Amino acid sequence: MIMRMTLHNPLQISCWNIRSFLIVIFSIQLFLLGTIILEYIGLEFPILRQLIGFIYLTLVPGVLILRILKLHKLSNIETLLYSVGLSVSVLMFIGLFINIVYPNLFGLSNPISAVPLIVTISIVTAVLCITCYLSDEGNSDFDLIDIGEILSLPVLFLSLIPIFTIIGTYLVNFHHNNILLMLVIFLIAIVGLLIGFDKFIPPKLYPFTIWILSISLIWHRTLVSQYINVCDIVGEYYFADLVIKNSFWDWTLVGNYNSVLSIVMLAPIYNQICNLDLTWVFKIIFPSLYSLVPLGVFSVFLNETKNSKVAFLSSFLFISIAPFYGEVAIITKQSTAELFFVILLLLILNKTMSKAKRSTLLIIFADSLIVSHYGTSYLFMISLLFVLFFLYFTEPQNKLRKIFHFKLKKEDLISNNFNIINKYVSINFILLYVIFAILWYMYISNSSTFINAVLIGKFAVNSIFSEYFNPEDSRGLYTIMRGEVSTLWFITKIFYLITQFFILVGLVKTLFNYKRTNFSKVYLGFSLYYLLLLIASLIHSSFSVMDPRRLYQLSLFTLAPFSIMGSLIACRITYVSFNLLWTTKCETNSLKLVSVFLTIFLLLNTGFIFEISNDHVSSNSLSQESFRITNNFDDKARFYGSTIFTQNVFSGKWLGTNMNKNQTVYRGDVVQGFPSLTIYGNIDPKNILGFSNKSTNIDPGYVQLSYANIVGNFGSIWFNDLQIREYYNFSDLYPLIDIKNRIYDNGGSEILLD
Repeated sequence: MIMRMTLHNPLQISCWNIRSFLIVIFSIQLFLLGTIILEYIGLEFPILRQLIGFIYLTLVPGVLILRILKLHKLSNIETLLYSVGLSVSVLMFIGLFINIVYPNLFGLSNPISAVPLIVTISIVTAVLCITCYLSDEGNSDFDLIDIGEILSLPVLFLSLIPIFTIIGTYLVNFHHNNILLMLVIFLIAIVGLLIGFDKFIPPKLYPFTIWILSISLIWHRTLVSQYINVCDIVGEYYFADLVIKNSFWDWTLVGNYNSVLSIVMLAPIYNQICNLDLTWVFKIIFPSLYSLVPLGVFSVFLNETKNSKVAFLSSFLFISIAPFYGEVAIITKQSTAELFFVILLLLILNKTMSKAKRSTLLIIFADSLIVSHYGTSYLFMISLLFVLFFLYFTEPQNKLRKIFHFKLKKEDLISNNFNIINKYVSINFILLYVIFAILWYMYISNSSTFINAVLIGKFAVNSIFSEYFNPEDSRGLYTIMRGEVSTLWFITKIFYLITQFFILVGLVKTLFNYKRTNFSKVYLGFSLYYLLLLIASLIHSSFSVMDPRRLYQLSLFTLAPFSIMGSLIACRITYVSFNLLWTTKCETNSLKLVSVFLTIFLLLNTGFIFEISNDHVSSNSLSQESFRITNNFDDKARFYGSTIFTQNVFSGKWLGTNMNKNQTVYRGDVVQGFPSLTIYGNIDPKNILGFSNKSTNIDPGYVQLSYANIVGNFGSIWFNDLQIREYYNFSDLYPLIDIKNRIYDNGGSEILLD
């Protein structure tokens, strides 16, 4: 299958002759099996198995299913996203199937291990190949690769950016040099300006460009450090590693992370088939899958706006905000769910695919979204119900009467309204989604996520009147209203507020002039839902199952174009106020100004401007050395509290090997999930407790003093009531720890015991 990365006037994707197609598929599978056999006999070729395994798992099952469904007339982006989405879905549900069936049917106690997985996936692939041959033998179209386009100067220039990113993160990790990584951010900003000013990069390369920028931004964050990043990924790693160690998923274990297949199935499968350390599965594989999300976002925006420049700038805004590459990229369950989310948006808005094929894909991807992330799946479920009522109540009755040419009874009117709704979003699909989501989270992981969702909903309803307008209970309002530590931080906040204000302006204007726009009504329904949800979460955090920063990133899946449109409206008002005529040239110039604004916004978010101005540094990727030498307490503490240091890992491993398993371990630097102890030391989280400057004593047991405690002289509390991390001077606790005996010391981390 040949894909030219172009979407403006998209090419129709053709497929190879079926025999040639299947030869390629079998060749990939044989290559993978060959590398596995060679490794088994002691002949290992670095990276080869990992690369072939990734291509095989990520593309082959999905491409075969698309061929079976005879979905040839798709855009290049749709083909890529559907193929990857179907492959990931197949992997998760294959893992679920063999985890349930093999122990009961064959008495196999280790179904989630290399041999059962390889055999099962190979058999499934063979069955798909046979089905593909029987169902789609007649198609024999073939497109040649445009070598000239691949070797063009813009493509070669763009391809250098992720290469520089990889080398740049290596220099940061091992040589403490951020020059190349700073250059990467600068080049990304320059690319945004080039497109804004219609220079160098043609519109047909916009999709390729947005993917290059996305994966570079993501990798510049995820590839820094040899260890996983401190975030939800700590809990995700713990449960994925538990499945790998046991070669079995115990779905009865309580824990939200244990209820999603994106963690407990997908991660172990990539680990076993690719023979890739779990740390790098989380740092490379999942971020690479996530990098495809902006491609889908660009496709959605282009289909709705019919303007490639607006679609690109909207996508550039989407990838410019810090939560995109700084938080969601390292939260595997949400990043995987967002891949299915954008695919579902593409399908729901698709007007050309046959109903049967569309319904099949909708069900597959909806189920995959549900089992990937509880938070995103709940929000999407509510959005479907919201859009259903939005479509019903906004369909004008007089339009229906004109269509049917007679006076409708009330019962007929309701029936016909629902018929129109079904053209956009099937009511049966919504019902199936709701039922499956509720059942899955009711019966998996002892209903932990379902109970949490019910409690969140109950608390939200109860607090509407009593606490809804209380700023002290909202992280969103707290962030907006708090004072900033420097002028640059204040400017960054203003930039965020401006983008949100323009979203409001653009969406309100579009809703009032719906008939004059290209936006579909179902898209506007989704947009209005996420705008209302975003506003509610800013006022009171109980209205969201995730923090407002991540929710803002999720809302941009539909709201980003309205920010660009809102900025154009502001420019137009400015022109009119000076009695100037608004022309196409004025709009072009306004888009250039928007690109300048977004470029500055990106440089602020990534920490580039903070680093070169020696301000309060903000980036763990660009500013590690600046963090170390700064005299600012909060900046230094933020760095030490969000980084896994080698010394902590070594002390955690030593303690896990030598400790009395019945004793408690205390930690004064409460890093989320205690990764040095749980992940690398294999210590049960139930045996780990934190202490702080508010503690009056530390009970008998082990104490791990971290790199932050010893070198940085910081302790921390994660979290306070506003979910804001607190830091304190660790030397205040010396009276409590001096009475304990030091039994391990590596110069950066110590273990104490009494």
